[in-house]
Amino acid sequence: SLEFSAAVSDVSGSLPAGGYRMFDPQGRVIVLRPDYTLAISRLAGTRFPDHPGPVRLSYIGRVFRPPPTGKPRPAEQLQAGAELIDASGPEADAEVISLMIASLAAADAGDVRVAIGDVELTEELIRSVEVTETAREQLRRALRERDIVGWGAALKATGVSGESAEILARLPRIRGGPEVLEEIVAAVPGAEGSCRWLARTLELIEAHGGGASVSVDLSVVRDRPYYSGVVFEAHVSGVATPVAAGGRYDRLSGRFGEHRSAAGFGISLQVLNRVLSSGASRPSREGVVVAGAMNGGLAAAASVRSAGIAVVALPPDGDPEAVAAAEGWRYAARPAGVGFDVLDRETDERFACADLGEALSSRR
Repeated sequence: SLEFSAAVSDVSGSLPAGGYRMFDPQGRVIVLRPDYTLAISRLAGTRFPDHPGPVRLSYIGRVFRPPPTGKPRPAEQLQAGAELIDASGPEADAEVISLMIASLAAADAGDVRVAIGDVELTEELIRSVEVTETAREQLRRALRERDIVGWGAALKATGVSGESAEILARLPRIRGGPEVLEEIVAAVPGAEGSCRWLARTLELIEAHGGGASVSVDLSVVRDRPYYSGVVFEAHVSGVATPVAAGGRYDRLSGRFGEHRSAAGFGISLQVLNRVLSSGASRPSREGVVVAGAMNGGLAAAASVRSAGIAVVALPPDGDPEAVAAAEGWRYAARPAGVGFDVLDRETDERFACADLGEALSSRR
């Protein structure tokens, strides 16, 4: 959970949101880890230097980010993520984004929408007009802060005009499919390379099976300067905060050895839990809550588990239906004579059975 402050600042430009600083016994400034990207890049460079690549890594761990002023949010966040090291091109970006989509689908996160931007493309559009570097930095800041009014004011203050300026004025609102990329190329020919890369990424994501939930959104930028290409966010209806985000960061691994391209994503498990707890985004979980399975029903519980079905065991006086409703399990069962009375919460059907494991397996 600890990093040297100098290493984090060197990578991120500054410690994100102020961060949590402290001193070690030698007086060096250390910080609580604000994200996993630095750790993953160091791991790939030091533990897998001879791997021919690509290297695929995953993690679950904690990051520490002070919440913005006035926004009640836990500073300690649990995150799960995956990184694809030493693979580049649209094929690699599509694999990472498609894995994120598949991971959220496996968690029953519901209707996931992925917005994809590209920091290189955005930078090419900003540099397509003749303005001062100070003006460009004002535009970058407005985009990072999602300040559309500030973006328009900063662009208007430059006095630039022409087709490139018109595209730039609309940039925070550019959303859609490959057609918007064709429009950009027509106005800014110098952006053709980035647009072709992004269009191919969309095509490959669709081939992976995730195209319906993905669109271009050039307002998507990340708040870390090490991102170097495609960046993305995943949103779920009813939750304003992205449930997952990531991007490409090709220039980071060279700090720990040989240069290796990289892309990855992180899922906020707190946000995902909020989505799942809403109850409206997913069907019931495949498992059974069994009253009495903590003592007299141990054999029955073992039989169900051996069939590959999750069992939540309760004492004899427990309320399986209440627990199943609270945690989202499909079945609730009570002992009845030589068998069980079972409620299937998905179909609202009640039935009796002698062998719980056999009965539930037959209903799959």
